[in-house]
Amino acid sequence: MVVIRLARGGRVKQAIYRIVAADKRRSATSKNLDVLGTFNPHTKETKLNKELIEKYLANGAQPSDRVIRILQAQGFATPDWAKPHDRFKKPKKEAEEAPAQEVAAEVASESAEAKEELSKSVDAPESAATEATVAENQKEATEKVAEVIEAADTKAEDTKEPKAEPKVKSDKPAPTK
Repeated sequence: MVVIRLARGGRVKQAIYRIVAADKRRSATSKNLDVLGTFNPHTKETKLNKELIEKYLANGAQPSDRVIRILQAQGFATPDWAKPHDRFKKPKKEAEEAPAQEVAAEVASESAEAKEELSKSVDAPESAATEATVAENQKEATEKVAEVIEAADTKAEDTKEPKAEPKVKSDKPAPTK
């Protein structure tokens, strides 16, 4: 697979990067297919060979995140599939809290619906027979609410990732080469 990435050059603390097309399996400083441009991070000076870049992108070369940002800063039209990753991801705890909040919202809406059904069934009873049906309706409504809450709890438990168990060290020594 061909990638478009930066190859470092220059002196100590005076880096200059070449934008190169290279085989993904090779190291960044080894042989490359083409030099597509240069980037100086100190002066923000960028020189690009747009024709070569378009050629490699059209043939499926994968640009690195930094190269995508450099191309976009130069007003270069990048393909739709080439999106830089978000460097400021939410911490893991906040990412886990979001599904829990959605589950809580679902439970609240379902319990509100159950309360509405309960309030409809609690209208003023006119006789002993209607009192019995009202009591049954109330019992059914409370059972529904309990089922919804139980389902939400199991759903919240399912969204949590299982903790990895620590590996047990064996008494056997590690194999030597």
